Amino acid sequence: MINRTKLEHILEYARQQRRFGQLCKILPGDMVEIVEIAMRKTGNSPVTPDSWISCSERMPNDGQHVIILCDGAFVLYAQYRDGEFFDIVRNGDEFFETQSRNVTDWMPLPEPPQEVNRG
Repeated sequence: MINRTKLEHILEYARQQRRFGQLCKILPGDMVEIVEIAMRKTGNSPVTPDSWISCSERMPNDGQHVIILCDGAFVLYAQYRDGEFFDIVRNGDEFFETQSRNVTDWMPLPEPPQEVNRG
């Protein structure tokens, strides 16, 4: 289960990877939860329920970071560039960029959570 602390860590990791021009690999179970949360939060971002965009309909902008669906079953964080999707695979402490295959659908990343001033 993803709690706010874990989500903040994932978001910070993704921001660091983006800053260095790298992609990041998020565990599929965590990514599914993140996407489900984002889809329930209408008004929080341009993502709304059933907002997957078919690759046959249109593709992301070059360099855009997105969430992709591969083989109708695997949800990944990826970057679209040069007409292809790329994600990151982790092997121990090493990360490798791989070309994503059989991508059927994609959606834009949701907006990051808003800071709540509780003071």
